[in-house]
This record gives sequence, structure tokens and C-alpha cells, in this order.
Amino acid sequence: MRELCRISILIFGIVALFPSPATSAEEDVLQALENVKVGVEDGVSYEKVAGFLAEARNQVDPIKKGDTSDCFRVAVKRCYYWYRLASKSWEALIKNEEQRDLNAKQGKSEYSDDHMKTINLKMVENYNKLIKHAQEALPSKWEYGNAALDEARECLEQKP
Repeated sequence: MRELCRISILIFGIVALFPSPATSAEEDVLQALENVKVGVEDGVSYEKVAGFLAEARNQVDPIKKGDTSDCFRVAVKRCYYWYRLASKSWEALIKNEEQRDLNAKQGKSEYSDDHMKTINLKMVENYNKLIKHAQEALPSKWEYGNAALDEARECLEQKP
């Protein structure tokens, strides 16, 4: 019986020293999220980043239900959440810029009456405020996502 306990302790000690490697699904989700991160860092278009994010979602969904550590699952979900939130903010920024430009064009049109020109130019001011706010907030959302991605990697390194 003592020998069995020693063997059990020895095996447990070896397992604790040499964590099991990441599964294919875990590696795939990390790579998909890394693609989003690198795309943003490289300055690719919104459409390209949105494509990377869609690919990441396909990898994140199985992790939510799969057999992986809570630490990894939570970090991956948090990373995806922040990347998705940043993507939505970026999309809103683009739409606000488009709307601002449309209002600016209408405000300068010779066919608009003075009242409509004033309204359109006031709308341009308002859109500029929204754009400024989005530009200031967007980097922190990507940074939070990057931090969660780093945390997911650390969780895999500590995986028993």
C-alpha cells in the first residue's frame, strides 16, 4: 500500500512538473486571436480585421463549451469580448465619419437654405465629438483584449 502511495505521489509530481501540451483547439483559438491582434498592429483595414474576428469567433465558440481550464476559457472569452467591442467601436467610428462628411457636404451645398446649412454644420460638430471620443477610447479596448490574450497564453503554460 505504501508503495502504491509513493508511486501515486511520484506520478502526480511528474505531471505537475511537465504540464500537458495545449490541445489543437486551444492552439487554434490562440492563433485566431493573434491574427486579430497582428492585423490591428499592422494597420490593416476594418474589413480585414472584421474577417479575422469572424474566424476567431468560430474558434472561440467551441472553447466556451469544451474541456479546457477555467483560466484559459475565461481569458479567451475576455479577449474576444474586448476585440469584438473594439471592432464595434471602430465600425461606429467609420459610420460617424461618413455621416459627418455627408452633413459637411450638405452644409456647403448651394441648394440648401440657410437654416438647413446651419443644422448640417451643427451636426458636423456633433459627429466630430463622437469621432474624437471613439478615437480616444478605441486603443484601450484593443489593449484590454491584448492583455487577456497574454493571460490565456499564461493559463496554457500553467495547465496541469
